[in-house]
Amino acid sequence: MELGNKEYVYFIIIPILIMIFMIFGYRKKIKILNRLRLQNRSLLEKMRILLILSGSLLAVIALLSPQKLLHEENRDVRGMNIYVLVDVSRSMMTEDVFPNRLEGAKRILQIILDNLRGDRVGFIPFSDSAYIQMPLTDDYSIGRNYINAIDGNLISGGGTNLYEGLLIANKSLEELESQNKTVVILSDGGDEDQNSLDFAIANGINVYSVGIGTNDGGVVPLYENGVRSGFIRDASGSPAVSKLNSEFLKKISQENNGRYYEVNNLNNNFYDFFSDIENMDRNNIREEKVREYKKYFQIPLGIGILLILIGFLMKGKVRDEK
Repeated sequence: MELGNKEYVYFIIIPILIMIFMIFGYRKKIKILNRLRLQNRSLLEKMRILLILSGSLLAVIALLSPQKLLHEENRDVRGMNIYVLVDVSRSMMTEDVFPNRLEGAKRILQIILDNLRGDRVGFIPFSDSAYIQMPLTDDYSIGRNYINAIDGNLISGGGTNLYEGLLIANKSLEELESQNKTVVILSDGGDEDQNSLDFAIANGINVYSVGIGTNDGGVVPLYENGVRSGFIRDASGSPAVSKLNSEFLKKISQENNGRYYEVNNLNNNFYDFFSDIENMDRNNIREEKVREYKKYFQIPLGIGILLILIGFLMKGKVRDEK
């Protein structure tokens, strides 16, 4: 027998808190009855407390999901390895996409986690530099924590160094001897980057790019210590305006066996990405352990609810000491 949800073990504090409050309430009640020269059936009251505490403890045990392993085997799993390169440069804070481009990129990351099946995905934020934030995994549930951690201060500087992001993704995929190299770029395009284009072509990387922003663009807000303090200004002192560079993103995708998508307040065709990759070869084979369990959470849950109900329905009687 083992527990399937060990991460919920901290809920054990609930029965402890219930015990503290009920004992405190019981002692306070006894003091009041003594002052009024009344007697209470203390044994019945103690049984009531014990029943409610036991029921609460069993409910927590049910939450921990007790289970028994019935069968275990190793299976070969086929899937793609996909790195998502997330632009976290200053221009991604532009608010021509609600509430800003970076939040739009984070919504795309969530869509990816919600719709992939069996493929492994990793996150690489890039700005002046780049690094692997989330290594390749098919445990999509943990990805939400990484998404929440992404913000404009994740990497110092404010440029758009896509080349370094591609370099890191390619190195990781080659170390894994990945049969296909696929990256998804979430960006407003930045400036034309011939090095990135040449590198993707030379290394056979399939590039799917998502342009986040609008052709009209918007001014780039300036944040200091997480607080908005104005706008980034150009050499003339005017607020800098950032526009979506869709032409570069289209070019790098079209020349690398991919496709360009666009996301803004009026358009979002990224869902087509999943049908576009559906028929791609999934030649990356990895071995995974598959376990089959029998769940027993119903037993402590049922008993726990019953004990709690009995405890609440039990009522002691108070009588005069005389």
